[in-house]
Parts: sequence; structure tokens; C-alpha cells
Amino acid sequence: MFSNLKNKLTGDKKILILFSIMFIFNLALFFNLFAYMVIIKNINASVLHDLVTVISAIIILGFISTRLSKLKELTDGSVYEIGYLIIMGLLSLTISYFNKSANGESLWAPFLEMFRMLSVILIITYIATKSKSFQAIVKGDTSRKTIISQIIICSIIGILASYFTMDINGIPANSRGLIVMIASMLGGPYVGIPVGLISGLWRYNMGRTTALACSVATILASIVGSFVHIWNGRKFLRAYKAALLMLLYSGFDMFLITVLTPRPDGLLIANTLYAPMTFSAVLGMLLFTMFLGEKKEEILISEELKQTLDDNTDKISVNTDIIDLNTDRIIEISQELKEYKNKVDKLEQELSDIKNKL
Repeated sequence: MFSNLKNKLTGDKKILILFSIMFIFNLALFFNLFAYMVIIKNINASVLHDLVTVISAIIILGFISTRLSKLKELTDGSVYEIGYLIIMGLLSLTISYFNKSANGESLWAPFLEMFRMLSVILIITYIATKSKSFQAIVKGDTSRKTIISQIIICSIIGILASYFTMDINGIPANSRGLIVMIASMLGGPYVGIPVGLISGLWRYNMGRTTALACSVATILASIVGSFVHIWNGRKFLRAYKAALLMLLYSGFDMFLITVLTPRPDGLLIANTLYAPMTFSAVLGMLLFTMFLGEKKEEILISEELKQTLDDNTDKISVNTDIIDLNTDRIIEISQELKEYKNKVDKLEQELSDIKNKL
């Protein structure tokens, strides 16, 4: 029975099941936060209210903006301009709301802090992608040298991510899980799991309240990313799937904090870190996926140019050989013509002698 079910499950279905499981853990996280908020009333609900407002505004703006191009094709320019006016109006109302809101600064500041922290990690990651081992692993090279190089590079970045933190209401936040997930989905279990173990154990050795939860979450990120890598045909997920994975895993990460950290500290930490860390994880994954797509395209173009150059070189070599053969033949024909000319000259001389005798 189980063997038949296993044979029917494709990679996409396995990934969907994984997403569903993590979605359940996200619901459990929200249930814990809501229950604690109702019972203890020690969690600020206004932050959740502002977060819902931001998400709603983004959805509305995104929905309208994605259809502006279609409006321009189907209708005249006036409807197209009205669509832009609606977007600007909604954006102005949203900014006005947060300027007047008492929680406006407390809402935006953590996101800006996480964005600054994420930019540093992405710059380090970008520098690391210039290595030959990264380009090799993008091409699908799984040699021992490439794997060891990637383990070393990604582990260093994962450890650095534990130090490049931002304090959000006194609680440190980082993007270590993002780095480990990228390493796992890019290099598979041979790269991801060692990176997760090294980064997770290093984080546990640093101590503090969330040491156990963060280290466990880091190791589990490497396992999840490795499974996704295998189930997706050893390819990196498409942008929207990768972003959804980080969205769900961030909630799972926060759930582990609520479970493995003493109450009420775990719930308070999860409530504080969930929104900004999810924002940085999803944004970082989207940016890396876009960069990876461009890198793959560059490598593909480079390979095509190299192949074209090799083909042209082979053609030039063949043509050179043909020219050499023809040159040799031309020389031979020229030599034969010269011999025939000498014979003709000799015959003409003999004819001339015979004519003189007659």
C-alpha cells in the first residue's frame, strides 16, 4: 500500500505536501499567539492590525498594477491614466495612515532594520557567487572539490549571518535560515546539511534564550531545502515557489521558538520577530532567485558562445586542411603543366629542325 502511494507521489506532490505541513505549523503559531493574547493580553494587537493593513494595501496595489498593461492594450489612454491615479491615491492614503498612526514608527523601523541587515548578507553572498565553485555547482557539477568549496563558503556566510543581526525591540534578528535554505536548494544534501549543522551548532554555542530553537530551526532548514532540491529534479525552485517556501518556513521557525523557548518569552519573541524576519527571508529569496536566473542565463550564453567558437574553430580547421590539400594539388598541377610545356617546347623545336631539313 505504502509502496504504491510512494510511486504515485511525484516531486511536485511531495513539495505540496511539505508546504501543507508547514502551513499547519503556521496556523499553530497564530493560534498560540492569539490564545496568549486573549488569556494574558501581553501581546500588542495593534501591530498585527497594522501588518494586516500593509498586506491589504500591497495586495490592492499589486492587483491593479498588474492589470495596467492589459488596460492599456484593451482601452484608450484615459482609463490607463485613471488606473495610475487610483494607485497613487491608495499609496497616499496608506502613507497618510501610517504617518498619523501611533504605531507607524514601531511598524516600519523593524522592516528597515532587517532590510539593511539583509543588504549586507546579500552583498557577501554576491561576492561568494563570483567563485568558480559557485559557477560550477550552477552548471550541475557535483565533484568533491566543488562540494567542499561550497560547504566552506556557505558555512562562513551562515556563521557571519549569526553575527550580522538587528535588534528589534531588544531582540536580535538575522537571516541565517535564508542562507542555509539557499545552500540546500542549490547544492542539495551534500552541501546543505553540512552547512546547516555547522551554522546551527555555531548558533547554539553562542547561547542566549533562543539558542536551542534557532539551532534546531537552522538544521531543519537544511533538511527541508535538501528534500526540495531532490524532489524538484535537483533544480532551484522558481521564484514564487521559493518565496512561498520561505514564507511558510519563517512561520515554522517562529513556531519552534514558541515551543522550544520558555513561556512567555518564546511567544513574545515570535510576535516581535515574525513579520520583519519573514519580510527579509521572502525578499532575500526573491532577490537571490532573480540573481540566480540572470547568472544561469549568463552561463548559458557563455556556453553557447564557447560552443559556437569551438564549432567555428573546427570549421576553420577543416577548411584550412581543405585549403592545404588544394594548395598541394595546385602545386602538383602547376608542376605537371610546366612539364607539359617543356615537352611542347621540345616538340616544337624538333618540328622546326625537321622543317629546316626539308
